[in-house]
Amino acid sequence: MMPSMNPDVLVIGGGSAGVAAALAAARQGAVTLLVERHGFFGGAGTASLVHSFCGLYEPPKTADAPPQMANPGLPAELERALLAQGIAHGPVRMGRVDVLLHQPWRLAAFYDRWISQEANLTFLLHTEVTGIETKKDWVAEVRLLCRGTHTTLHPRTVVDASGDAVVAVMAGHPLDAQEGIVFQRPAYIVGISGAAAGLLEGDGPLQLAGWIARAIQAKILPAACAGAHFRRGTDGDVFLTLDLAGDAEECAYDPNSAASLTKVEVIGRDTAFRLVDHLRAQHPAFEKARITALPARAGIRESRRWTGEARLEQADILHSREPSDTVAWASWPLEVRETARGPRMQYPHEPKSAGIPLRALRARDLKNVFLAGRCIAASHGAQASIRVMGTALATGQAAGLAAARLAAEPGASTATLAQQTHEILTSLKTEPRE
Repeated sequence: MMPSMNPDVLVIGGGSAGVAAALAAARQGAVTLLVERHGFFGGAGTASLVHSFCGLYEPPKTADAPPQMANPGLPAELERALLAQGIAHGPVRMGRVDVLLHQPWRLAAFYDRWISQEANLTFLLHTEVTGIETKKDWVAEVRLLCRGTHTTLHPRTVVDASGDAVVAVMAGHPLDAQEGIVFQRPAYIVGISGAAAGLLEGDGPLQLAGWIARAIQAKILPAACAGAHFRRGTDGDVFLTLDLAGDAEECAYDPNSAASLTKVEVIGRDTAFRLVDHLRAQHPAFEKARITALPARAGIRESRRWTGEARLEQADILHSREPSDTVAWASWPLEVRETARGPRMQYPHEPKSAGIPLRALRARDLKNVFLAGRCIAASHGAQASIRVMGTALATGQAAGLAAARLAAEPGASTATLAQQTHEILTSLKTEPRE
């Protein structure tokens, strides 16, 4: 089916947030178009090889408490489907959190099938936004580009799930103030095959860290290898994650700069291959190891954020606050990665999710624009929680529902849309929230 030039809902960005927004809107009867700049959907979970869904589950109240979904609807549907089809396994408890491990390459194919089932939903890959025209407080026109071919749309509503708030930039909408912020550092993830089965068992990880540290001290490996982390995948392969420092010496980091992003990609590839080549020559567990999967792009954890009708704050997460217009739940702790030395986790004061208000998912000055994923209206601290893929599914679902309702009732207030969205989500609940 050819996409409508006047869709009820246009979703920009096909990561977890965008896929959920498009599905939610289409299931409400809205004519929906989803556009994605890559040749596949999934965002960080496919393009960047992020192989675990974080933020799907409630914070466990006790060490032996069973995992419980944080959000109803599409997040729960996705978890059931991935487990049933063998694309994911778990959930796995890692310290004080639960995660669902998945295979990125199979997740991309799953999203194709999931999206294609919706009669009201069409999608375009290899397509990105090049321009926005506004009339007063409304996005009136969106220009798309694919390989030199331009298309002009006149959507009734827009969901920005781009991760980088591209609609805000092109429309001249205010962004959240970022002066003095140390952005969450990027990750570079590769897939490795042929590593010995016992590599990550027992004291294997500790020994491996020692090998890497000694090679760095001897200046055989670059300092960027110090934060290397290995994790076994669902199909027996191993994923290597490098948190890149992004400092002036290695890579002056600006997540919205082409020059900076170019350095990130080049340094990430070079570091990954140097590390694996060295370990293959020196470490018995890597004798037959090879890098077999590179990401389409480095994993960007934070860039621009919208100014919304309200902003989610770090204290909201830590105090598990529940605003009156809550439409999604943030269940992941603050995972601060401002350096390459690993995460600094800050957990809420009690094991309970925080409510995300619809006001943080609606642009302050553009009434037909909703926000989803890591670019919603959130402080730097709160963004360290809500940026993960499980929460992105939830904010995408809420934004898609609200956009569909606004397309049907253009004058609806945020309070009205929040109530309607809440009623829909309540009808989708399969388990009571404690």
